[in-house]
Amino acid sequence: MEKDVQINLVKKAKMGDAEAFIGLCEAYQIILYNSAYKLLQNDEDVADCLQETEIIAWKKISTLKNAAAFNSWIFRIMINVAKGILRRRVDMLQFEEISEAVEETYYGDSDLSGVFDRLPEKYKIPIVLHYYAGFNVKEIADQLSVPKNTVKTRLARGRERLKILLEGERND
Repeated sequence: MEKDVQINLVKKAKMGDAEAFIGLCEAYQIILYNSAYKLLQNDEDVADCLQETEIIAWKKISTLKNAAAFNSWIFRIMINVAKGILRRRVDMLQFEEISEAVEETYYGDSDLSGVFDRLPEKYKIPIVLHYYAGFNVKEIADQLSVPKNTVKTRLARGRERLKILLEGERND
């Protein structure tokens, strides 16, 4: 979306124009979906995440100071919502009783997404934002409220972990 068009739509949305807000959401719908899916790996959770993201964004659009930064702003909301969903998933798993013996996970013919799921969240989020959503290091640092060097380190370590996990699968 062109910045001029985005700025105009944000201004209208801030004044309560629902159609302008819908236009903004539609412009980023595919990239938001793909990024959320890379984090959550579950269609139902992704749908919940995107719906909650849009509701929060609509409620808080008036707080957006820089209309040109709408894409970064809505991605930050989506990441926070996705983190909440992931935390709830972990909480649910902790409360479930495990009655069967724990079996070793079989990753057999898995693809990159299967290996990607095994990355810690602190590496997964910067990788998704950089490689799937197209954000640069500074934008990611701003969204995650961490220094740029931390983002660079997490990207490098995340890539290294992916490499190790993929090589480990080839050797299995």
